[in-house]
Amino acid sequence: MLKATVTAPAEAGRANEALLRLLARMWHLSRRDFSIIVGSTGRDKVVRVAGEPQQLFEKISSEIARLSGG
Repeated sequence: MLKATVTAPAEAGRANEALLRLLARMWHLSRRDFSIIVGSTGRDKVVRVAGEPQQLFEKISSEIARLSGG
């Protein structure tokens, strides 16, 4: 579970798009690889990241560790 905050308004999908762009930028992946599969109208969301699972795990894990100082 991750917590992210965006400043885009929750109107016409702007906040969702801002979240997906933020994740793509932070994890150095393409925006088209991200989609919200649960929670598009709520605060809690489940995001799908397309790609080869082992490669995604390694890339995202290292980025999360870097952010947390680990």
